[in-house]
Amino acid sequence: MNNYDPKKAAAIWQRVQGQMESVPDISTLLTLISQEQEDAATYLHLSRQFEGKDAAALRQIAHQEQSHAACLRGIYALLTGKKPALHTPPASRENRQTLLRRCYGREMQSLAHYQARANDPQYGHIFARLAAQEQEHCHTLLHILGNQNN
Repeated sequence: MNNYDPKKAAAIWQRVQGQMESVPDISTLLTLISQEQEDAATYLHLSRQFEGKDAAALRQIAHQEQSHAACLRGIYALLTGKKPALHTPPASRENRQTLLRRCYGREMQSLAHYQARANDPQYGHIFARLAAQEQEHCHTLLHILGNQNN
């Protein structure tokens, strides 16, 4: 230990701590999984209230949200060695305009969570991809909202 440099050690610890902060803690990860599952159910419910391209777009978002939840469950399994036990609440039964607005807000929250973790050395590429899809979901939701007759 004669070659111990406190400045280098501090820099290494700072880098390690920064990496640890980018991976979500287990409770945050469980929350993200639950939200993605709930969002998938909401989009599937919403898709039944629309026709044509809008219905198809909402079904596609539902499928992608299910995929997001699966990826997050995979990260959870790698971190804990366990499968998360979560219950997905039923989709909200509010009117479609209110649901679309709520979905947009949730997409923005998810986008922020994923962008904040995009530099993670192990899962950053996954979080970056999830963020990109959430951006597309926001675009699609705004398109659908903009075409609605009040």
